[in-house]
Formats: sequence, structure tokens, C-alpha cells
Amino acid sequence: MSGSGAAPAAKEPPRFGGKGWFWWPWPTLLAVDLWSKAWAFAALQARAEASGYAHLPENHRPGQFVFDLGWLRFELVSWGNTGTIWGLGQSATIPLIVLRCAAVVGLFWFVRNTPRSQRLQLSVLSLILAGALGNLYDNFVRADRSVRDFLHFTGEWPFAWDFPAFNVADACVTVGAAGLLVLLWRDDRKPKAAPVS
Repeated sequence: MSGSGAAPAAKEPPRFGGKGWFWWPWPTLLAVDLWSKAWAFAALQARAEASGYAHLPENHRPGQFVFDLGWLRFELVSWGNTGTIWGLGQSATIPLIVLRCAAVVGLFWFVRNTPRSQRLQLSVLSLILAGALGNLYDNFVRADRSVRDFLHFTGEWPFAWDFPAFNVADACVTVGAAGLLVLLWRDDRKPKAAPVS
């Protein structure tokens, strides 16, 4: 006796294997993050020594303008951030480190349970992992547990604004988290299959 409906697809068991869209991007992104922080901070340290203000704390040293268009300015800075996004939680460094470590563990759980066919989701999870590991590296290696931020944008259009300094890891986390929210929202809006009776 044959049924008229197609048999439901077998659910993929949780696994880490076969998920190259997650495993390949993050090591490269992590390397770019750590290299760019080291390069920017070394260049600004050398400039501070040559200009005679190396005695100032990093966060109080003048930056190095890369371009100034009036309505948009970009400068390299050497700012240590002991908090989180936009400089929030400056006095909660240790709890934030613990939270970041827990997030990395949760991220691996999420990856393990993500089907191999969901390549875009695996890619954004890879972005988030690269960013989390890049900033955790700073937390564990720097004496004050701060994260190195060096990209600083300000502007005058359409009004005067000053975007908090950030780094490559922050960009990875932000883009990855936004992408993940969009993907989860899109999946939530998909029509659900009727239960098989």
C-alpha cells in the first residue's frame, strides 16, 4: 500500500563535520583582526614616541587622521575599551569576559545543531566567532583587560556625529549578529508544514 504524500526528510543529526562555511572564514578573519590591531597600535605608539607624547595614556593620545572630507572624517586611534559595544559597562570587565566565554560555548552548540545546508547561517556564525575570539584575545592578553579599538569615524552630515571607535572584531560581531537576526526572522515567517496525521 503506497501513501499519497511524500515521506518527510530525515532530520540531520547534530554534528560539526561538513560545515566548511563555518570552519573556513573565522581563522582568516581572526588573523586580520589581530594583525590590524597590532599594526595600528604599533604605528600610533611610534608616532607618539616621535612626537613626545608617549607618556600619555593610550586613550588620551591624539589620533592620526587618514582623511578629512569635512562632512566625514576617519582617524586611527589607540583606545582601550574595558566595556562592551559603544563603551558601555566600563566597570564590568570581568563579568563581560565571562559572558563572552559563555557566548562562544553557546555559539558552538548553535553551530553543531545548524544543518549543513544552511550555509548562510553558518557563515554569519563564523563572523560572530571571529569577532568574539578577537576581542577575548585582548581581554586575556592586555594588562588592563581592555579591547583595542582603533577605527574612529566622525562627521557633520546630516548632523554632527561621533561614532564610537571600533575594530575588525566588532565589525564581524555586528554584521554577523545582524545577519543572524534577519535569517532567524525570515525562518520564523516561513509557513509551517501541516502535521502529518
